[in-house]
Amino acid sequence: MTQDPTEETPHPHEDPADPDRAPGAPSTATSPLGIPDSLTVRSEAAAAVGETLLASGMASYRVKVAMARTARALGLDSFTAIVTFTDITATATMDGRYRTRITRPDHVGVNVDHLHRTVRMVEELPARGTTAAEIYGWLGSIRARRPLHSGPVAVLAAAVACAAFAFLNQAGPLEMLAAGLAAGVGQATRRAVQRRRWNHLLVTVLAAVVTSACYLLLTQVPVALGLIGPGHLGGFLASVLFLVPGFPLITGLLDLVRGDYSAGLARLTYAAVIIAGAASAVWSVGLAAGIDPAPSASLVLPFAVEWPLRALATFAGVLGFAILFNSPWRIALAAASVSVLANSLRFLLTELGAPVQLATLGATALVGVLAYLLARRYRLPRTAISVPAVVIMIPGFAMYGGLALLNAGDLTGGVMLLQEALLTVLAAGMGLALAHLATSPAWRLVDHPH
Repeated sequence: MTQDPTEETPHPHEDPADPDRAPGAPSTATSPLGIPDSLTVRSEAAAAVGETLLASGMASYRVKVAMARTARALGLDSFTAIVTFTDITATATMDGRYRTRITRPDHVGVNVDHLHRTVRMVEELPARGTTAAEIYGWLGSIRARRPLHSGPVAVLAAAVACAAFAFLNQAGPLEMLAAGLAAGVGQATRRAVQRRRWNHLLVTVLAAVVTSACYLLLTQVPVALGLIGPGHLGGFLASVLFLVPGFPLITGLLDLVRGDYSAGLARLTYAAVIIAGAASAVWSVGLAAGIDPAPSASLVLPFAVEWPLRALATFAGVLGFAILFNSPWRIALAAASVSVLANSLRFLLTELGAPVQLATLGATALVGVLAYLLARRYRLPRTAISVPAVVIMIPGFAMYGGLALLNAGDLTGGVMLLQEALLTVLAAGMGLALAHLATSPAWRLVDHPH
């Protein structure tokens, strides 16, 4: 939707009857897009860059920076934008005229490949002299890219990630196997339903029901034989952790730190709704199956054995999540390597008696610094490394477990788990924010990109 508060007079060289438009550009009734120097076509092109980044999961501040840089390359005098979770409202100025437009992506999700390539495109723009046709051509080739990883690879990634999560939640080998298999089935279900472009909450609930039911079916025999305890929440809840909306959760916290409250609150609200929907579905399946909501006995290993195994599980889990985010292999491996170092530090600190929130704060700050160094050295989007690396530290088990216990009537246990989850998530966001503030001069300023 486009609105022009100035009701600008057409440029002397503009022909309202000109049917030509820049490739891929939307039509507009207020100014023809076939004229390369029109205010309309340039503002449309700059907004299209932000639309691609927002649809790929980029935090609002980085979307603003990319649009402002594109606008300068296109010759606009300024480009000021308000970016929320689903919308961009921007005003462009040129030669004393201005134009305000509203842009809304068709679909907001996570696509690190598109995000990475769009950021690289913007970084390589000259200071001046870029045309809108060039911007639309580059964006068209990026948007036309198919997913980097096939359906079977994505299913395997979800299975490996949730099996790793089960181990990190101190589940046993059989629970890990069942969690991995159930997560694979759940991811296949989610992928099939997503193609129908259904509502995100509905897709999440369906995937959670299928996954949790599949896990309970897979564990019937081991439970009957006494190989798994009757509760086994470690594996049961880990099987659905691939549904945790890690990207909007982390970027929402970063938006709040930057003062982008409309974007941050919207992202966090979306994440909370998705988590609540998945948790309610899991609890409903557990209630119907008569599963005990109390956690089973934890897997106890010597520290010298558990520490390297946790590092291996962290690497596998983050790699799996990065693949689900459609990350190129180089970015996925970088995120997994960073997370191994940070999560190992987090585990060591907790073993030494540090509160889990403080350990998470230190670990995520380390993630932010390492992601900055890698991003600067290899010209990669910082968010594409830091967010997958931190997702493994999001207490999805505590979130789902707390809601399940509340629904089961265990008020004390549920509130304690939810409190732990909330404080840990806040610590994770603050750790990344501190790293951004320490390494990015622009983050320390109140000014917004324009």
